[in-house]
Amino acid sequence: MSAFTNTGTDVLQRQMAEGDSRAASLTLQDMYEINRCVAWVRQGQHHKVCLQFPDELLGDAAAVAEALTCQLGHPVYILGDTTYGSCCVDEVAAEHVGADAVIHFGNTCLSPSQRLPVLYIPTRLHVDTTWVVEQLKAALEEVNDNHPLVFLFDTRCQYVAGEVFSELHILLPHLVCSNLEGVRCEEYTAPDTEEKLACHSQHRKKKGSSCNEQNADCCNVCETCNIDSKCDCYDSGKSQEYIEQNVPINSHNEYRTCEDSISVRENTENSHREVKFSGRRALLPSNVDIKECNFIYLGPKGPTLDSLLLRFANSTFYHLPLSGGDVQKISGMQSLFRRNIKLEMIRDAHIIGILVGTLGVARYREAIARLKMVIKAAGKRSYTFVVGKPNEPKLANISEIDVFVYVACPETTIVDRASDPILYRKLVAPWEVEVALVAGQEWSMNFESDFSALLPGGVNYVAVCEAAGRQEASVSLITNQTQTLGLRDSSEGGTAGPVVVQEGKALAALHVGGGGQVLGGRSWAGLDPSQPPPAASTLVVEGRKGIAAEYQDEKV
Repeated sequence: MSAFTNTGTDVLQRQMAEGDSRAASLTLQDMYEINRCVAWVRQGQHHKVCLQFPDELLGDAAAVAEALTCQLGHPVYILGDTTYGSCCVDEVAAEHVGADAVIHFGNTCLSPSQRLPVLYIPTRLHVDTTWVVEQLKAALEEVNDNHPLVFLFDTRCQYVAGEVFSELHILLPHLVCSNLEGVRCEEYTAPDTEEKLACHSQHRKKKGSSCNEQNADCCNVCETCNIDSKCDCYDSGKSQEYIEQNVPINSHNEYRTCEDSISVRENTENSHREVKFSGRRALLPSNVDIKECNFIYLGPKGPTLDSLLLRFANSTFYHLPLSGGDVQKISGMQSLFRRNIKLEMIRDAHIIGILVGTLGVARYREAIARLKMVIKAAGKRSYTFVVGKPNEPKLANISEIDVFVYVACPETTIVDRASDPILYRKLVAPWEVEVALVAGQEWSMNFESDFSALLPGGVNYVAVCEAAGRQEASVSLITNQTQTLGLRDSSEGGTAGPVVVQEGKALAALHVGGGGQVLGGRSWAGLDPSQPPPAASTLVVEGRKGIAAEYQDEKV
């Protein structure tokens, strides 16, 4: 309970995440793509535009807003403090000014927004590409070339992903590059894409020729499109067609357009298939399962990597910290097994709180409605809470809740055990609730952090029977007490009538035996609407001075 009286020094001493602030060598244009933002606003004819920055980039917010205002001719608004995670679009704050569009800067979880059009500017982390490539090549020399390997990257590293992948692809012919799914196609269109596609066509024409001194350039890397143009005589299990399908265009460090990816998919639909996961997509050979792949991840440690590790817990990740050090071979298996205790916590719980962690991610209302149905079908009670960013003091005010299920974006849903152990113990994910309470929803080595996959039409959707049936009993592995799952007959409990009066306090009949009855037993239950309001007064009285932990009149 000491969190109620802390002095706030933890906020003042908080350290910024790795490499988040703008490097001194980067201009505002390079970092925030001012011209691209202006073109997008004018094309969409947006008049009230909000700029969303994470905390670590707020130092540049005023300069970016001024640059955009000068070119657009009308003011823009800065969203300084996000309602929930900074990786999600804060549509709630944008609606306070009636915004008709949002430009999101910084790392993003790639979750689809609910209402407003959004332009994502991933910004840039400093990456020493030469050093990164050398370290990865040295660590991956002994990797089996035939084992499927997928190249993943943080959204803020997208500007160098093509260059790094091209270098690694020479060493690892079977390496497949992923692309960002949540960003609109036109946002990754390179200015000279047509020139590159034309260069690709020339490579395809060269492919049939033989390698000799007169045609030696067919065994070089093209400087225009950065595509390895080796001919058939050098083929070691990779074809030019395969390379063109998987190497992103590296002009101005942006990607090939989605239209090009779609055309490749149509031309090779018999040998390749597109796989989507965690806001990304990859074109894999048809005989390769994404769950059997290993991964290379370019970017700092954080929620993005944590989410991917849990989703592919059985796979090996090769991660190189951008701040320095050696390549690390990591896996999410230990973290996934550690979370198994949460399934027992959910089965033990009598009252489950649904903690709303987003008001902007698409279909969040459907996710909340389904959780209510699942919890009710299991014979438990649920209450929904909207508290903004959760922390220990906020949840301590609702001590009657046994466990909270956190409805948020895929990256915010997973709380890091090391950074916040208290929230880690209290919060569970929607997928864990379904595995614990829904018959037919099986636990697997692929943690599902995206709640939309659990809804109708999702890959992990399982129908829930809402009718009352036979209760199932088991023994808790934590408390050694009996667990009961299943919907009870409505005639067994509860007081009839719309309102129940207990000790002079009015309680809704819905709450009898649940949170309302507990609230009625408290000595203070909040403001009583039945009491008359205080009389209006024009007298101005000086208030107390100081902070809540120590007012001046309380000092000894």
